[in-house]
Amino acid sequence: MQRAGSHYERGLQAMRTGNADQAEWEFDAALETLHDVNLNGQLTARLLEATRLSANPAPPWLGPLATPRQTVAPEAPASLPAALAPPAPGLATPSRPLPAPAAAPEPEEPPLEAPALLGPEDLQAVTGTQPEEITPLPEPDAAKHDIPVVFNDQVKAFVHYFQTRKWGVITRAFDRASRYLPMMRKILREKGLPEDLLNLAFIESAVNPRATSRAKAAGIWQFIPSTGRLYGMRNSWWLDERRDPEKSTRGAAEYLKNLYTMFESWPLALAAYNAGEGKIQAAIQRQRTRDFWSLRLPKETRLFVPAFMAMTIISREPERYGFSPPPEEPLEFDTVTLRHATELRIIAKLARTTLEEIRDLNPELVRWATPPNMPGYRLRIPAGRREEFLEAIEQIPASQRVAWIRHVVRKGDTPAAIAKRYGMDLQIVLEMNRLRKRQALKPGTTVLLPRGAAGNVAANAGKARQASQMTASAMVTRQHIVKKGETLARIARAYAVSLQDLRRWNNLSRNASLRPGQELEIRAPSS
Repeated sequence: MQRAGSHYERGLQAMRTGNADQAEWEFDAALETLHDVNLNGQLTARLLEATRLSANPAPPWLGPLATPRQTVAPEAPASLPAALAPPAPGLATPSRPLPAPAAAPEPEEPPLEAPALLGPEDLQAVTGTQPEEITPLPEPDAAKHDIPVVFNDQVKAFVHYFQTRKWGVITRAFDRASRYLPMMRKILREKGLPEDLLNLAFIESAVNPRATSRAKAAGIWQFIPSTGRLYGMRNSWWLDERRDPEKSTRGAAEYLKNLYTMFESWPLALAAYNAGEGKIQAAIQRQRTRDFWSLRLPKETRLFVPAFMAMTIISREPERYGFSPPPEEPLEFDTVTLRHATELRIIAKLARTTLEEIRDLNPELVRWATPPNMPGYRLRIPAGRREEFLEAIEQIPASQRVAWIRHVVRKGDTPAAIAKRYGMDLQIVLEMNRLRKRQALKPGTTVLLPRGAAGNVAANAGKARQASQMTASAMVTRQHIVKKGETLARIARAYAVSLQDLRRWNNLSRNASLRPGQELEIRAPSS
């Protein structure tokens, strides 16, 4: 709830400063976080009361989210007064005057948070499950696994928990995984590792590149910063390659291979992935056993391996356990090299796609632009648009690709003083200008600072090309027939339209589900 409220507050702040793109992203992140919270139909009143985080009241859409989703009859959410609705950008109402914008300090970690599959409250719930409470489960087919699976009471408890309390989270995880699994399998095969290890990504993050833990672990494989750097993942104010699905999968495969070499046992290697190899080695030496199931370990680690076993059993035969994963559709993209920092909004415009699609293809980019201190940055754009994009980007001068504040250094200025004056994180001032923390600055020189999203850069860039290349041609309406396993997000990506437009054209709510055979209206350029 705190995480969702934090996104919501940042969304309001972005609206007040006129940054509609950032506001939309923050509100979507708040919604996604709440969707993945296990409310289980029991917290309606408490939820609406608890969401009055800090000074901001609960947004109206929290009411429906607090109601049960499955077999329990939904309660009617308490009606919220109109004064609780988020204000429109730049507007104030008599009942709720718009506060003056304040420069919020930058968080230590980028605001890209999402819950993983299991939290402390889940481990507590599973521990309290009694074997007699579990519905009889089908025995897994051991021949289908390349890691020996155990089907004891602990594993059965997790299978049951995933089937019931975590059904929605795992269903969404299967949908996200459909984009990444082919790539992951390929990397595991290259490293000579069992494909069953893919299921570690479900336990760590629900296969979500945005997932961030309390311990600052991030990405699908939940690397902490130091281990990420050890396996070649860069991490700066602009960039966090732990969130790059391919780079983090290669790092995870290398790490798992090293752990297996060290312990010669997959349960022990997986336990070490969770707790660190030092803790597992110390436990083995102290207790004089290499049997994971006999070791006395911290509760989280003790339950981590049974959770992995349960997810592995489900993913090999999902239909037997009540799941219907969508068909795998690997991401299709072209890679382009950018010599200069460029705002993502401009990139989306030139690639004829949405900002959401560019962020999905490049989750390692944690700000609104590509890193300014990394010439030659390799960026993913939708497949089939590489030549057109490169031709268009060359028409935009480097100075117009990102809006900068040019601060002229005065006597006594330090990097810290400049950062404080503009309400920015010190690290970004240092990184962008290749400065040291206490470096003396020469009066009259210029320090560059990011202004944020540029208002008219994309529009000005269009004047350098033919209008027909920069603007959409005549719009036509098409019908799309929903296939089994398709989601609104996937359909929006396929037609290069925004998720919000797709919902609006078809009068769909944020919680609407699709059924096979359903017709959707798509408005797209005739070309």
